[in-house]
Amino acid sequence: MVELLIRNEESGHAWRVWPDAELIPSGKVQERGSYLFELNQFDEASVADLLIDDVPLEALRVTKPETALWRWSPGFHAGTVEAELRLPGAGKRYFEIVTDPDLRKLTRSDFDGMVKEILQDTFALFALSGFRIGVGRGAGGRPPPIARLEFLRSRVHELEEATWDVARNPRRMLRAEEAMVPYHRAVRATGPEILRSFQSGRVRPESGSSGRLPAALRGVLPKKIRLRRRRSSLDLPEHRQMAACLRSWQAWLNATASLLDRTAGSDDPEAKQAGIAWADRCRRLARRLGQLSDLAPFAEAPDAEPRLLLSSVFRNVPPYRRFYQLWQDMNVGIAAVFGAFLEMPLARTFELYELWCFLRLLRAAAEVYGGDGLDVSNLFVREAGGGVTVAAGAVTVPVGSGWKLCFQRTYREFWLEAGGRGSFSRIMKPDLVMRRELEGQLESSERLIVLDAKYRIEDGLTEALNSIHTYRDALVHEAEVGGVEGSVTAAYLLAPHVPEMDTSSGYQGVAMPARLFHPEYRRRFRFGIVSLRPGMQAAELRDVLKTIVADAMA
Repeated sequence: MVELLIRNEESGHAWRVWPDAELIPSGKVQERGSYLFELNQFDEASVADLLIDDVPLEALRVTKPETALWRWSPGFHAGTVEAELRLPGAGKRYFEIVTDPDLRKLTRSDFDGMVKEILQDTFALFALSGFRIGVGRGAGGRPPPIARLEFLRSRVHELEEATWDVARNPRRMLRAEEAMVPYHRAVRATGPEILRSFQSGRVRPESGSSGRLPAALRGVLPKKIRLRRRRSSLDLPEHRQMAACLRSWQAWLNATASLLDRTAGSDDPEAKQAGIAWADRCRRLARRLGQLSDLAPFAEAPDAEPRLLLSSVFRNVPPYRRFYQLWQDMNVGIAAVFGAFLEMPLARTFELYELWCFLRLLRAAAEVYGGDGLDVSNLFVREAGGGVTVAAGAVTVPVGSGWKLCFQRTYREFWLEAGGRGSFSRIMKPDLVMRRELEGQLESSERLIVLDAKYRIEDGLTEALNSIHTYRDALVHEAEVGGVEGSVTAAYLLAPHVPEMDTSSGYQGVAMPARLFHPEYRRRFRFGIVSLRPGMQAAELRDVLKTIVADAMA
């Protein structure tokens, strides 16, 4: 029997992944592990290919001609990955592998969460500011960036589960309908139904000498009786809306695949390969959505607008409520929001984390200091086709109360700057800087707060301290009496790590790197690390911002 196994190189345990995939126990396939794929009992194994997320794996040398071997390391791929087995003469076989994350750091689901929150923050900042434009939807004329497609792919997987849950136990309604039945078959007709049937149609007189009809009918009976029946129906407004959404998303993915096909004609080999891979993925995702729209509750649903109205069914029935939440996610994913930060794969999550921190704190600052002073005209650029590009590079955004939040602002040597503020050594570009400006000048008592986003955990955080030490010492301004003075009031790392420590005792007894998170340590030295992790509530983000400012300005 031809079969494909995945084997843990460290433990030697193996599970069949094709055909008839076995259930792999939780925790057995983890990110950063090393695994072998073994293809057995196939005569042409030497020319078989295995791809993970459309990237071919390098085959290893084997001694048996009917066996093929590939090594795979998931790396950051925590979550579901797509595998494709290509067998000569047998076509392509697709299956999925689920890898478990290192729970101490961000995973693939957090990548999706950051993309979602970046897009949500974009819309929220529109609402909080005077930046009033509409964000286009649909494929348009520009291929969606990679991060949005990664986000949508993960949502389609969850959408399948939610839709199947609905299809297995759909809500029904009793629908009243009328049927015209010959009088001799209407054995269960009621008096009101018989009387109502006299209003239309022909009547038939009773034959025979002994009348059996009630005297009120005067010896006649309608030739056809209108019977009222109640039938269980799947034709609910919710099912119509869900079916319309599934078809709309399917059409969007097919249109996107066509756009990506045109991108595949680029002279750039990397862009060409990515375009081909994602065009194929989008078509596969579209087929999966098409299969969902063919399920019983949706197959014969009449046309409707692809928009869900929050009814009692969507609010109170768990599978329908989950579909509604995913509908919101899908709408965020297909919105025409662009930017260089979205053109990155999972392996470059650290760059996405930097922008995510900026937009999260920007939104929190707008809520804390009020939206009247918020000006995002430098952050968002409107495109002719209705799209919006996030200009995430060297951006300064006023947020109110004199505060400005800067993203990747460049500080040259201070003697080259007009205001005499900059670096005394080399050019520096911190991820985020908070500064408060009064009448065009920085107050001497309220200088810069430097925030450096680091996608690291554990010991990696200790190594990252050099950056904020450098920023705190090297960023200066010219003093009024000559010489220079430090401009940085406080310097903090932003990291997804959440340490375990006892904050009731002093920081002296806390081991590194947890000591850097200790509130007393940060408050005393105006230095340390602040936890910022996807999924934090708006109130938590506001508290983080208030704490940073309070500690730095104390």
